[in-house]
Amino acid sequence: MSKIPTPVETPRCRSSRYRLTLGLLLLAASLPAQARLYKWVDDQGQVHYSDHVPASQLRHQRKILNEQGVEIKTIRAPKTAAELAAERQAEARRQAEAKKAARQAAHDRMLLDTFTNTDDMEMARDGKIAAIEGVIRLTRSRLDNLHKRLDDYLHRAAAFEQAGKPVPPLVQQAIERQRRQIAEYQDFIRRKQQEQEGIRQQFARDIARFRELKGMAAAGAR
Repeated sequence: MSKIPTPVETPRCRSSRYRLTLGLLLLAASLPAQARLYKWVDDQGQVHYSDHVPASQLRHQRKILNEQGVEIKTIRAPKTAAELAAERQAEARRQAEAKKAARQAAHDRMLLDTFTNTDDMEMARDGKIAAIEGVIRLTRSRLDNLHKRLDDYLHRAAAFEQAGKPVPPLVQQAIERQRRQIAEYQDFIRRKQQEQEGIRQQFARDIARFRELKGMAAAGAR
């Protein structure tokens, strides 16, 4: 296998490097005691050395050199608007995840402090669903009465129309009122049924999580 030849530093390269090093030492020596020597590369790839950085070059990363021209510190370039926006988004995600984890931890403590086993949880679930079912039954009873009153007002309106008389405004208003109340009661029942379904789904998740927590606790005790 052939070896890659080692680059040979020519006298010209050594001379250029010597002049650059000497120039840096002379520049550093000429600076006041408290001054700093900066090194940076501009947009064209040109290397600059100076005791101050022009405002137009502050967007570039720069290095601070000591009196011997050795780099002792790096000042990173300011972050771009896109980089700052990405950092804000990442921080927002981190905070959201932390809040979610805190809510989950609090919910886990509530489950373990409230329930002894899954039977207790199922009884609590059934009790909540039954309580809402009682409200639904009562609402349906009232809804039946509203339908009966509506039918009565509709018969009255039909009697006036059959007699060739206009339906009195009070009867028309009563019909609209009964219909509006019926719609409200029906919507109330639908929302209560959705609430029942939400309870079933929440308890299904809670029971699964409770079993997981108990299993984790049992595994930790072994």
